[in-house]
Amino acid sequence: MTQLASIVSYLDSLLSPQLYTDSSLNGLQVESSVSDIRRVAVAVDAGLDVIRAAADMEANLLIVHHGLMWGGEQPIRGTFGKKIELLLKSGISLYVSHLPLDGNLEVGNGAELARFLDLQEIKPFCEVNGMSVGVRGCLKSDFSIEHFQKKASQMLGAVVPLCFEFGKSDIRDVAVVTGSGSSALDLCAEQRIDLLVSGEPKHEAYQRAKELKMNAIFLGHYASETFGVRALARRLATDFDLEHEFIDDPSGI
Repeated sequence: MTQLASIVSYLDSLLSPQLYTDSSLNGLQVESSVSDIRRVAVAVDAGLDVIRAAADMEANLLIVHHGLMWGGEQPIRGTFGKKIELLLKSGISLYVSHLPLDGNLEVGNGAELARFLDLQEIKPFCEVNGMSVGVRGCLKSDFSIEHFQKKASQMLGAVVPLCFEFGKSDIRDVAVVTGSGSSALDLCAEQRIDLLVSGEPKHEAYQRAKELKMNAIFLGHYASETFGVRALARRLATDFDLEHEFIDDPSGI
């Protein structure tokens, strides 16, 4: 077993949440009375079903990408109150990493998805308030967009990808901005990137991609963001000898 404080310190050092300006409250959002951590659960979202699953598996720590606290103060009532109550009753602490987990080059959503897509020379991409939230890389040789469609079908929480094919048919330089990353289309065009890979687009992304003559593929918001928490779980298991489990609760979005 490992002390919660040691794990939180380790995660804060790895992910540097203090460097990010984010709507999410990153770091330890809920601290339970259990300080000895033996089993860690990870998930994309801190939904009630996810917390119940973490309780059923007797996890002591739940790590998620989308947490419970966003922006200002929130009254502890309704489903929000039920989540807090269940975490505390079950002895589960909650650690959250939103933008820091998107941009981290070691275990981040973007970097892990880029490696899954066989990209090389992975570098930071797409800054938000001075911190990168995506990555860019290149393929060994030119591929068509069908290569990415096939890879998408192998992902956890896979959905039928949405493709905008307005750019080059031969793709080598690729940017990855997971979640809702279609706002990076302009930056991709400026940096002559052949393809943007993201989770879900905003409505105006179609016209913007067409106007910029850009390729884009959207793999699903949830599916694009399973990579970081799973990488974190593997890292904790190796460095702290902890049991770990990924709780899959796909949104279909």
